[in-house]
Amino acid sequence: MGNSKSKEIKSNSIDISNVHFYDRSQNSTNETNKEFVLIWVDEKCKENNLDTLRTQILLKQINNNNCLFFDNCQHFFLEIDRIRNENFRILVILSGSLTKILPRTQNIISTIIIFCEDSTKYLNISRQYSNVVDVCTDHESLKSSIENEISSLKLNLFSNQTLKSVHSLTFSEDLTNCDAFFSYIFFLELLKQMPQTKQAKDLMLNKCQDYYRNDKKQNLLIELFRNTYQSDEAIHWYIKDSFIYRLVNRAFRTENITLWYLFRFYLIDLCKQLELIHKEQNIQTSLILYRGQSRIFLSGAVNTEDYKVILFKIIVEQSILEKIIFVDIDKYVGHVGECEILFSIGSIFQIENVDFNNELNVWQIDIKAIDQNTSKVKESIETIRKRYGNKENINLIFGNLLIDMNQYTKAESYFQMILQELTKNHYDIPLIYDHLADLFMKITNWNEAFKYFNLSFELKKKNLYFYQSNISITLNGIGNYYKSIENFNQAYEYYCQAMKYSNNNQYNMAIILSNISTIDLINENYEKALEKCIQARDILQEINSYSLNEIIYCHGIIGDIYLEMKNYLYAEEFYLTTFEMSKNILFIGDKIKINSIKSLIYLYKQQGLIEKALEFSMNQLLWYEKYFPDCYSSIANIYMEISQLYDYNHSNHIYYLEKALNIFENNIHIQYLITHQCFSFIANYYFKKSLFDKSRKYYLKTLEIQKKIYPKDHSIIIQTQSIIDDIPIEM
Repeated sequence: MGNSKSKEIKSNSIDISNVHFYDRSQNSTNETNKEFVLIWVDEKCKENNLDTLRTQILLKQINNNNCLFFDNCQHFFLEIDRIRNENFRILVILSGSLTKILPRTQNIISTIIIFCEDSTKYLNISRQYSNVVDVCTDHESLKSSIENEISSLKLNLFSNQTLKSVHSLTFSEDLTNCDAFFSYIFFLELLKQMPQTKQAKDLMLNKCQDYYRNDKKQNLLIELFRNTYQSDEAIHWYIKDSFIYRLVNRAFRTENITLWYLFRFYLIDLCKQLELIHKEQNIQTSLILYRGQSRIFLSGAVNTEDYKVILFKIIVEQSILEKIIFVDIDKYVGHVGECEILFSIGSIFQIENVDFNNELNVWQIDIKAIDQNTSKVKESIETIRKRYGNKENINLIFGNLLIDMNQYTKAESYFQMILQELTKNHYDIPLIYDHLADLFMKITNWNEAFKYFNLSFELKKKNLYFYQSNISITLNGIGNYYKSIENFNQAYEYYCQAMKYSNNNQYNMAIILSNISTIDLINENYEKALEKCIQARDILQEINSYSLNEIIYCHGIIGDIYLEMKNYLYAEEFYLTTFEMSKNILFIGDKIKINSIKSLIYLYKQQGLIEKALEFSMNQLLWYEKYFPDCYSSIANIYMEISQLYDYNHSNHIYYLEKALNIFENNIHIQYLITHQCFSFIANYYFKKSLFDKSRKYYLKTLEIQKKIYPKDHSIIIQTQSIIDDIPIEM
């Protein structure tokens, strides 16, 4: 949501383990590291005096030595950037003498305790900054406050969330390559279609109560909302100074979709009422709006290299806009106030000009409201709805889309939240287990995937009458699991069982058939594999036009078959088809898309066309780094491929491996398999260089991941352990 001051004017081979079906009709250990870090920031925190030592010991006792001490603010902020990427929950104890850094902490640290000698000096500051939860003057009160906050952080809505009031979008003719833009609009549309239940309302309000646990005023407002709120009061609640405005605004300023879902009960009403009032007001004149943080301007904010004072000038030419929803708050409430305009979430603005305003001594950004690509979004929504099945639960579509967009951490949090809301025997529970298993297959944590497939299968087997139409989904998933851990006979058996229970569903049969073809490929039965995969592709092409993802998947398998047959011309043809289709259809970061790139690189390498492989891989790397630098998984995969195009004696071999390693070590949730392969390549490099201690270090890292994703005593684990045992000891 946004509000502005206004005035009117007139004018390798394709991965084959993770395909599931569109009719997918004990909480796990969250892969995200949820440890807490206590950080003490004080100019004297490293001095050797009794008071300082007592504070250090206290913090270490509370949090098992997981503590950091900083006497330099710049070093502190650098470390914050690093550990926030690792998803630690952060609690900062800040010296009273350093409260000048509080403005910089507002959007990056959710919980700060001020530790000082005189609390009266800082009471006003604690009221001014919402992330300052307490002011303590002695060690006993500090200990009590920290322990209280650590327990509360487990349920903190905004712990370590990056907050943005404006999100930068890169438009593309291909909406699948514009994930941010697409996700905002699509998720909002899905939210509007979700049911509003008392359970959803209570969940939202209970979380709000926890967040404002120490604020009596906001708790009274929360209870007032619980007892009196009506759907036609959504705007009134938003514009008043209450928990609704503060938390809803913060939820939408994060990129955490699960927070949007948490507030769905209220957001549905707010969006609907904004649309209704927008139509009633029927504003046809053009508007010039200004958006800025005026209080910061008045208090003399410093224009530093890190922070710029910004004034947004927003032009809204309503006569040519159809999709931008906004409400004139003065007209709505019936009196002249601050000339406030409230925009609905998902409004799109195009930057027209950026210049320094010498008169106001601020940077001014001129932006213009646009309807760009909204029609394409509607088409995409309809396509995705048909792809996942019109009858599928809207909650499952929401989570499934998160998985398809490679938002794995968010998807896991979302599904775990849904599980907590459902009753014990709810029909959707095994379906959610299927989705969670699918998620873990995509990040190659096969042990966790197998656990969820089994949970789903046991529930469906007990209630086969209700799940007869989709138990084949789970059986196919278990087949994918066994194929991933290289137990191909078991995989084939489960695929056959899945086909038996497919109930002649043409779509499901095609998916299972394509997976069976991969077993034939592995067993070198190339003609059988080719026949089955072409048959699967043809079925998909005949039944509907919403199976393009699966058709791309089939083309990749056909390319793999021709590669193994050494028919390089046909292999390249199908790989290029996969590559071109994936560019236009799949989301950025999709495994099939990146594997189509890897397949082409591998093909050229097999033909001895190293220069061609390098040129192609470098072009792809430059494209990702320029347009999608946050697509870490794809970039790391390309680094890995480039490294393998060089001999181990060439400096670029280890150079690109280390670049990939840097990404994997900071984003372990991306893909476990490729991460342990990177460790293994580096370990092998150091072994060849006779740097045995370094080699052992990385083989041990490899082994650690393998033990996490493979069954106990798997041959791959045994092989790695054997390699480690044989590494010479450096003297």
